[in-house]
Amino acid sequence: MVGFQSNSVFGEAGLQNSGKSDLQESAGANPPCPQCGSAKAWKDGLRYSPFDDKIQRWLCRDCGRRFSDPQDVQRAWSTFERVERIESKPLKSRNGKVSTRQICVTETKNLVAEQQKMEVPQRTEVDLKGAIVEFLWQLKRQNFAEDTIVSYGYSLEALVRLGVNLFDPQNFIDVMAKLSDKTNIRKYNLTKAYRCFLNQHGIKASLPKYKITRPLPYIPPEEYLDQLIACCNQQMATFLQTLKETAARPGEAWQIEWEDLDIEGKKLHISHPEKSCNPRIRPISDKLLRMLLALPRAQKRIFTYKSKAVASRTFRRMRQHAIQKLSNPELRKIDFYTCRYWKATMEYRRTHDFGCVMVLLGHKSLRYVLLYAQLSEAYDTDKGYICKEASNRHEAKQLIEAGFEYVMDKEGVSLFRKLK
Repeated sequence: MVGFQSNSVFGEAGLQNSGKSDLQESAGANPPCPQCGSAKAWKDGLRYSPFDDKIQRWLCRDCGRRFSDPQDVQRAWSTFERVERIESKPLKSRNGKVSTRQICVTETKNLVAEQQKMEVPQRTEVDLKGAIVEFLWQLKRQNFAEDTIVSYGYSLEALVRLGVNLFDPQNFIDVMAKLSDKTNIRKYNLTKAYRCFLNQHGIKASLPKYKITRPLPYIPPEEYLDQLIACCNQQMATFLQTLKETAARPGEAWQIEWEDLDIEGKKLHISHPEKSCNPRIRPISDKLLRMLLALPRAQKRIFTYKSKAVASRTFRRMRQHAIQKLSNPELRKIDFYTCRYWKATMEYRRTHDFGCVMVLLGHKSLRYVLLYAQLSEAYDTDKGYICKEASNRHEAKQLIEAGFEYVMDKEGVSLFRKLK
């Protein structure tokens, strides 16, 4: 230290070893500051390029600017020019190739599969629920049925709770394979909703197929239906009686308006069919007509339930009350559609004609009507026939109006019958 006069503003402390070069060591080698042009700079550590090239960092003593050595930066950039760029993927030179070896076919396939797997975005539960809401809104705009929208929304939310990433079909397949406690019907409904979701987002995937068998519906004795109707309040009892006599679907009966009621002709128009069925006109009994006219005309529709779901919840609550009151657990098997199945079965037993059943239900083909021949044999719900005689035209007319069916003439008397 003898014979050296320090110009450091820190005095003697500036001469201690601080990891930085002094003026003599850096004089003539340090680059000028790009901000103030001063040649007074200290070495201030190193940084490394993506290819591990060392780049010297400098600190200007006058303005405090930190900058990189331009020669080191140029060398690092030259290295970068010799390799493949990710953005445009050109090869700068033949010598710039990292390796001359080729990837085998097996490794190439694995690489593609790994890249596709990495490209699947990871979504949070909040993001997935937002995607479900957007998907349901798209279905609403495409005029899907309200029941379909509600059902799909429930199924997709169930998948999210199971940990499924809705934008990753492979994840859906893996989760469905582990659902050993779910029935094929439930898996079929989940897959159907998810397939519609993928179609809306333009995602192609091969989803598993589940074969389901439609269970035979329960056909109760008529007295069970009458007991349940008697235990309900005025509006629900009228609703169930309408389902029983018209074989309408719950949604079709819920949309019946006062204009659809023909009081003089004792008929009810089902003018809002569901599932692409035909509209129809059904005769009603005096009992149902009186029950309908006793309801208040509070709105355009006859039944004032806010939705079919509200009507269904109300029915289940009243059914539970009827089970406790009558001590009849068989009533639990009855739902809204039971009335439709019961009426169709009785119609086939009365006519033995699939065409009559098809017209009753509003179907456009016999595909779903053949079921009721089997139900008619499986559930013998009647207790025989009531037989009547008609000796003249007037008596025969009265019996036909009462629902009796002509059988034959015997000894000058016409015989008619009707199920009990």
